[in-house]
Amino acid sequence: MKKNLTLFVLVLLMISSQLMANTRFYRLSYRDDPSTTIVIGWCDNGTSTNARVYYGTTDLGTNAAAYPFSHGIDTTTSYVSLTNHFARITGLTANTKYYFVVKDDQGVSARYSFKTITDDPNSTISFIAGGDSRTLAPFGIGETGTCTGGDCRIIRQSGNTLVSKIRPDFVAFSGDFILTSIITSYWSDWFTDWQLTYGPDADGGLIVPFMTAMGNHEVNADIVNLFDITNSNDYYALSFGGNLFRFYSLNVTADGANVCTDTTQLNWFTNDLNNYTGTSSEPVWKICQYHTPMAPHAETTPNQYMIDCWADLFRPKKVNLCIEGHSHVLKYTWPIVPSSAVGSDNGFIRDDVNGTVYIGEGAWGAPVRPLYTTYNTTAAYNWTRNQASTDGFHLICVTKSKIEIRTVKFDVVTAVGQVGPNDPECTLPANLSIWSPSNGAVVEILNPSLGMTEQQNLVMKVDVFPVPAKDIVTLNVKEKLTGATIEVYSGTGKLVKTEVADIADSYELSVKDLNAGTYFIFIKAAGFSESHKIIVE
Repeated sequence: MKKNLTLFVLVLLMISSQLMANTRFYRLSYRDDPSTTIVIGWCDNGTSTNARVYYGTTDLGTNAAAYPFSHGIDTTTSYVSLTNHFARITGLTANTKYYFVVKDDQGVSARYSFKTITDDPNSTISFIAGGDSRTLAPFGIGETGTCTGGDCRIIRQSGNTLVSKIRPDFVAFSGDFILTSIITSYWSDWFTDWQLTYGPDADGGLIVPFMTAMGNHEVNADIVNLFDITNSNDYYALSFGGNLFRFYSLNVTADGANVCTDTTQLNWFTNDLNNYTGTSSEPVWKICQYHTPMAPHAETTPNQYMIDCWADLFRPKKVNLCIEGHSHVLKYTWPIVPSSAVGSDNGFIRDDVNGTVYIGEGAWGAPVRPLYTTYNTTAAYNWTRNQASTDGFHLICVTKSKIEIRTVKFDVVTAVGQVGPNDPECTLPANLSIWSPSNGAVVEILNPSLGMTEQQNLVMKVDVFPVPAKDIVTLNVKEKLTGATIEVYSGTGKLVKTEVADIADSYELSVKDLNAGTYFIFIKAAGFSESHKIIVE
């Protein structure tokens, strides 16, 4: 009997040592330098007391006591029927993988991991950008959708699963997580689905952090209480990769009017752009995300408030890329600047030298909408590069030399391979479905500070000479271009010459009718586009 009792006690001790913590819905976010800090958030799952994060750079499984570091709860919110805890961890090492568990009086969580961002601007950083993951059947303006059973949740889940397979450094989410916070179960459903982004156990259960923005289906309190961002008004900025890029997450209402009337945000944004332009802190790139599109390709029209109060800042302050949401379609624009000059369209004109590229527009599962085709059957405006009415998010790869943008479609999930922890940054998993529109599957934004020769050595497939030129500019191609369109723009962005030709080896472009000055040549063909600067004497 005594022997049996002893055995029973040992079994109880073994079971108690393996009890799970009463925690769930893990997510990571940033309040400060993403190279040295992280916020670990989670929710109670029943009664959880004295919870604490245990972490280190070695995978020690669920043995909380073996980890060299620990950190308690810094803040707790009770919101949408969830008790949310956040541990703000600092003093981390850049470009380093950390493993962690959360232990409370009730047990220990599963082991997860995260990776801090590099602080080397000569490195590569990848992130996924998207938004509008609200579910339910189509109900809004022009919403159609092909969601299984009339519910788009399966689409959101597909996108989330692809995050785990792609393994980016972080996710930039441009708002409209759910339909409404009034129905609190929607947030529980969203966090349940977000767990699909967690990496496999072999990769330490890697969790990818967030940069979040507020959509028109959220209120300020949603983002602050559920993701512990640093500003209760839902706008903030962080630098990634040392001075590789500055990322702005901005707050825009559905009509966009607040970008002008909210002078606190506008003044902060203007001052921050000033502080990071023409100073020792200036990054190579500046990137923005916000919800309501400035250059929409469905549902709404170009937003004059945003053009007046934001877009006019982008050119002098060198904002290279803006990520938009709300309209539930996919789009790329050519680089554009605000203009009402001849050749402009709805307040913008193409400018490959000074322009900002706009992408979006929130197709992470929300019912898709029909596209605008006011310019032609495939473009909303004359500065539309490509557009589509389908689900997807953007995969963005940033280096000092260029930004590469691809769009991942959600039509293939199960067959997609898994990026591993030792794969190079920006590795694409096998069988990933990439959107391949007429102007190419990859959008490249070249570093504007590089000289033209250096840019050409990076990616150019056409040699343009002589520079400067008097009467003739010769285009030498490395591969045949069929039906190529050659456009020449003045330094102010005005289209001054257009020719169409098949170019087998070389093509002579007459410039003798052009005034002396700087011009830009754009060569476009099926799946191909590039630009060159020329000088006419």
